Amino acid sequence: MNMDTRASVSIVRCESYEEAKLYEAVAQAAREGGMPDVAGKTILLKPNILSDSSPEDCITTNPEFVRATIKLLKNCGAKEIHVGDSPGLHSPTFEGKRCGIKDVCDQEGAIWEDFTKNPTEKPIKGTGRILPMASIIDKVDMVFSLCKFKTHQLMYTTGAVKNLFGMIPGLHKSACHVKCPNRESFAKLIVGIYETVKPAFCLMDAVIGMEGSGPANGTPRSVNLVLGSTNGIAMDWAQAVIMGYDPKQIPILKEAARRHLLPSVIDYPLLKADAVVVPDFQRIPIRENTQFIKTLILPFFTRGVQKKLQRREPKPLFDNSKCIRCLRCVNICPAKALTLSGDESAERRERHICADYSKCIRCYCCHEVCPVNAIKIEGKE
Repeated sequence: MNMDTRASVSIVRCESYEEAKLYEAVAQAAREGGMPDVAGKTILLKPNILSDSSPEDCITTNPEFVRATIKLLKNCGAKEIHVGDSPGLHSPTFEGKRCGIKDVCDQEGAIWEDFTKNPTEKPIKGTGRILPMASIIDKVDMVFSLCKFKTHQLMYTTGAVKNLFGMIPGLHKSACHVKCPNRESFAKLIVGIYETVKPAFCLMDAVIGMEGSGPANGTPRSVNLVLGSTNGIAMDWAQAVIMGYDPKQIPILKEAARRHLLPSVIDYPLLKADAVVVPDFQRIPIRENTQFIKTLILPFFTRGVQKKLQRREPKPLFDNSKCIRCLRCVNICPAKALTLSGDESAERRERHICADYSKCIRCYCCHEVCPVNAIKIEGKE
């Protein structure tokens, strides 16, 4: 931990998305979490829109949570509020309509941003990489991460820090999985993006979160909380505690500790994280981490050995009885490990997804984008 810093995470109870109650909870979380002065500022709100899914699926930040934040910022004197995200499969017409966030923007006078328009290249701190990023980042005074309380098949949890991966437009994210194929290298990239974006404040929608096979195919779970903090790493630490994890086992938090970004003390001005742990929360099981040690001496390993190690991770399995042949998994696969079987002249329903596991890098992008839960992770469900 960084021995010179401390951070505050406010945790507020909120049992529904009813407008007045939610606004009060968000306002209290912002106030007690130390939200900076936004008067006269231009703000970008970055919700989690993994896919443009119905709010009831709990895949996205709830639109009412976005509404409450917009209203709060307007009441605090914000000059202009922009909202945007970029799913892995970002169509030219994507506007966050089905999830309700675009409608909220229209109703509340916020500006929806297309992250794929003229992205700007940014050096990602601590990685030596340069990646395209939504150009709106250079036009706003502050970025707010509006994340969702969810599990994550690869990284175990997804929160304030991981949410900023959506600043990378569309399929550019798939290339990141190829270049950073294991948990440790991917965590290094994610923390680097967090340090590059430098969100001014983070709010977590934990009214109804997701447990089990997140971030897209898990089960909604009432958590009845709203979290706020200027420090996304401290917020993610609190989330891990509430889920019942040992935060030191979460790859992103381990990478943050390696970079001395963890605060020495996390203050809880309201509820403490260990007092609101969700009983029987269905977590992604932690894999025994042998790769972390190996990554430290990676220069002594061949590329072939590293790939072999990665293939020991559980593989995605495809249920053809559920599959609708939408090809989202094929289109997003960064390793080009998935194909649709059979003759192209045959009807699509007669064909099925074929996986070449010698190419598969176990990034689980396919699992994230499947709209019908037709992909399971070997040995976990």
